Amino acid sequence: MSEAVGNYVRLTRVIRAPRQKVYDAWVNPKVRKLWWCASPEMKPGICEIDAKVGGRFRVGMIGPDGTEHNATGEFTEMDPPNKLVFTWTWEHDPSFGGDSLITIKLFETTFKDEPATELLFLHERLNTPQERSDHTWGWMGCSKNLGKHFADLAEAAKK
Repeated sequence: MSEAVGNYVRLTRVIRAPRQKVYDAWVNPKVRKLWWCASPEMKPGICEIDAKVGGRFRVGMIGPDGTEHNATGEFTEMDPPNKLVFTWTWEHDPSFGGDSLITIKLFETTFKDEPATELLFLHERLNTPQERSDHTWGWMGCSKNLGKHFADLAEAAKK
């Protein structure tokens, strides 16, 4: 489910994995590189993460035409495995979305009687309809890929 009103994008998704694993997927560069894309046509790019409050990150994805879409930011709050807060700026156009703020909250739940995580995602300080629309599309795709990553792992474990 997603919502793009005011100056923010909000979405929720249930991920078939324990909360700590979902948290780690956001802050561990080796894991993030396995799922970090906004669409199936894209592939993960650069993934540098200094996972600590005040630490910086640089993550990217590569479009089908080879264009790199890189973002940078700084972790402002980390409460594993409950909450992650960081700033977000696109390198190719720092004015698009400006220095926006992302908050991810993770809650324990179950999926088919197995541990799962409800992800609540909030991207604030998106000041134009185009920023909200484009970021909604991108975050929906990324969260879908994150869910697929863990669903694929769960299916492989059953075999």
